[in-house]
Amino acid sequence: MTAEDVKSIIDNASIESPPEKIDAAEELPMRCKEIEYPLGALGPILGEAANRLAYHVQVPKGIAAQSVLSAAALIAQAHIDVQRGNIGTGPVSIFCLSIAESGDRKSSVDRLALEPIRTHEKDRQQAMAGKEKRYKAELEAWEIRRTALIKPYSKKGAIKLDDDRQIKLSNELFELEQKQPVPPVRANITFSEPTAEGIWLHYLEGDPSAGLFSDEGISFFSGHGMTDEAKGRSIHMLSKLWDGDPLTRTRGAKGESGALAQRRLSCHLMVQPVVAAKVLADPLLQGQGFLPRFLICHEKSIAGTRLLLGRDLTKGVRDDPAIKNYWERMTALLKRPIKTNPETGELELTTSRLTGDVFNTWCALHDGIENKLKADAQFVDVKPFGSKAAEYGARIAAVLAFVESHEHPLVDHVERAAKLISYYLESMANQTLEAEQDADALHARDLLTWIKEHDGKLSASDFNKLPNSLRRATVARKLLKILVDDGHLGVTANNTRSQKPSAWKIFE
Repeated sequence: MTAEDVKSIIDNASIESPPEKIDAAEELPMRCKEIEYPLGALGPILGEAANRLAYHVQVPKGIAAQSVLSAAALIAQAHIDVQRGNIGTGPVSIFCLSIAESGDRKSSVDRLALEPIRTHEKDRQQAMAGKEKRYKAELEAWEIRRTALIKPYSKKGAIKLDDDRQIKLSNELFELEQKQPVPPVRANITFSEPTAEGIWLHYLEGDPSAGLFSDEGISFFSGHGMTDEAKGRSIHMLSKLWDGDPLTRTRGAKGESGALAQRRLSCHLMVQPVVAAKVLADPLLQGQGFLPRFLICHEKSIAGTRLLLGRDLTKGVRDDPAIKNYWERMTALLKRPIKTNPETGELELTTSRLTGDVFNTWCALHDGIENKLKADAQFVDVKPFGSKAAEYGARIAAVLAFVESHEHPLVDHVERAAKLISYYLESMANQTLEAEQDADALHARDLLTWIKEHDGKLSASDFNKLPNSLRRATVARKLLKILVDDGHLGVTANNTRSQKPSAWKIFE
């Protein structure tokens, strides 16, 4: 595959134009080309596992793909960064947002995809039970020893602390401080509904690599970390972690201030469409660049087609070679020791490099995306994500290479990442288009209701009397055209100069 072939992957992504006539009174139909998640691009380990998980659980393939990809990224980010030629080096962390209706079995497939990680956490918990008891005993003995050093100088009738004794005591305390027992790290490497403060504490007491995973993402988006007061702090910290930047805090309480560098976070949140609609419309989440950091997948429900007859029900998930292969590989990677700086706790990461033909292939992907971000080009409406899409391509290529035992990505990994990025770009463009159309339909209904309540008539001179969200002439005229095309309104007058409609009336 040449560089031009990689660019063509992006060029061939297409979205069908919506019809001009929109029925404002009925539920909007799908107007975007349906696209299928390119499971094959995930490769022989992740792709085949996602395919078989989707088969056994009977879920949309994209949801299964999101689960295995985010799980792999969680493991990879603790070991590697990715370098894009001389452009920059950064994390391989991946943020995924999967949208599926209640009953679409998103929790079931996610549970299976995360099974190696949950087993890893359980094993750590069991191992740390004894370590916690040992730590408490050692800490108590240490505190008694420290008290014994200080007590002669602090009780009533204490020994006078002259210069020589002060120097001796400070030296003894300094030496003892170096021997203070260190608590065992937290057993969990994932959490589901953290606050910014909780994430900070996790990195102080746990591994420097973590995952935000929830099959009920509403618990995160409506949790303490996303209240009006805390939302800004949470999305700022999460965005910093995606970028790979150090976390900094200045607080009054002990242990709440400082800087934490080389921490990593991957994320997979699963939400229902009604929750997703609110999240995607949140101006703070969009405006601060938080949501454009997510790979978003919303595939059509397959409910009604999940039949049992005709399937081989004698074998299940645990009998499937592709799934067992995935579990074994994830388990092996989880057992690799994480390298950290003993003084700072920072991750010491290996660099996965895009060089030579691999880098040129990635540059072709970058340029193919960039061409689609021009004014009036296909992906201009998803430019915030599009601006990060090429970097995401490098991250995905590095994760695929890591899982498949390659020190550095091959051309094949970048080509496969290009197919995945093309899917996400097109999927997000679809989401944006549908959201705009849904919003127009809802506003058109609101306008129709207002007109009905005001004698069934409206003139252009009365636009300033409309509700604030409908008052602008460009907005009002767009919605009025929808209502006219749908047959709810008729034009009763036109402006004599511009010939634009100037008065409307509800059809009886």
